[in-house]
Amino acid sequence: GFLLTFLFEAKILNIKQSCMLLVLYFIIVPLIHCTPYLYLGIFHGNIFEQFLNSWFETSSAVSTTGLTLLNNVDVPKSMILARGINEWIGGVGIIFILLSFLYPSESLSHYGKALGIERISEDYKVSFMVVLLIYLIYTLIFSAILVLLGLDGFTAFHTVLTIFSTTGLTTINVLELPLSAIIVVTLMMILSAFSFSFHLELFLFLLRKKTKVVLSKEIKLYLASLIISTLVFWPAAKLDLFRAFFHVVDFSASVGLNLVPFDEIGELGKIILVVVMLVGPCSFSVGGGIRIFRIYIIGKILLSLPQIFLRGEIPDIEIDGKRVEKSEVLVHLLVASLFILASFFAAVILCCYGYSFVDALVESVSAVTTTGDSPKILTPSLPFVPKLLLIALMLVGRIEILPA
Repeated sequence: GFLLTFLFEAKILNIKQSCMLLVLYFIIVPLIHCTPYLYLGIFHGNIFEQFLNSWFETSSAVSTTGLTLLNNVDVPKSMILARGINEWIGGVGIIFILLSFLYPSESLSHYGKALGIERISEDYKVSFMVVLLIYLIYTLIFSAILVLLGLDGFTAFHTVLTIFSTTGLTTINVLELPLSAIIVVTLMMILSAFSFSFHLELFLFLLRKKTKVVLSKEIKLYLASLIISTLVFWPAAKLDLFRAFFHVVDFSASVGLNLVPFDEIGELGKIILVVVMLVGPCSFSVGGGIRIFRIYIIGKILLSLPQIFLRGEIPDIEIDGKRVEKSEVLVHLLVASLFILASFFAAVILCCYGYSFVDALVESVSAVTTTGDSPKILTPSLPFVPKLLLIALMLVGRIEILPA
């Protein structure tokens, strides 16, 4: 499609067509990626079971969730690399897919803002190349840093792919690495949670096209949320301070490295992580969740409730000097409500399959926010309904609920 736009006149898509194209992309691409799983016979059972398990894995990769049925299963290195590339493309791809499908004209600007999509260039092909180039440079630089810190080339490259895609399905336990490498991994997770506009400003600054890099109000709020969440999670989970901070960053960036000791942190620790996952990273980043931008808008609305009830009007809301339209405010409220409702009802269904309610809530929120950190070890023997439910949550969470 990208190549064909050079040969044919591009048509402007309306909202309905854009949403259809976006949803179809996230249905069809995982189905295509099932091919190597079926060809290599990664899963056992009849063809339906193999297909469903393969679809679960590819949906998890493309949606950058990281839930897997392949725990304690030997998988060919070629398959590990292929999955890592799919994850990276799924993470970075969502940015230019949204740019291409949902922001081709000014008529879609309100919807674009509601999704946290920003215009990089008037030509979306240029936008696509800019996004791809910046994340490719990040991947190569951090891969080289991890190699210098002692990791072999394959492990370093795959680790960076999974972290910058916020999938978190690494081949190693990163907490067993030297402290310097753990700090680098933590920095990567924080960078993956920043809005793409920050990365664009940073590269323009390095190229001397800008005089300074300004942290947006959203990024400042995100960093503040990391500190507050850590100070709450630290005593509740009874972990050391750095470990608590690491896990909060892991969950807030929607990475999900599957390193949280769920048996040790207690119910309160799990609930705190559920809230951290739901809040999520900055808008227009690789991660999933409600996003800091929407939380800020909702917070402003809550503070204005007395004025709304007394005067019957929604006050003007601004962020970084830009006025947020009332129609956008309603969309933000709708998206946040749908995230919470989808998580709750999915948790109720999972309770029918042996989950406690808190564990079910962790599982459902982890899927819909594309975090992928499971309180249970998932295996191919997982019943049909939970598999299908988690697939739906992962894909809908990546698409951001509203287009679906």
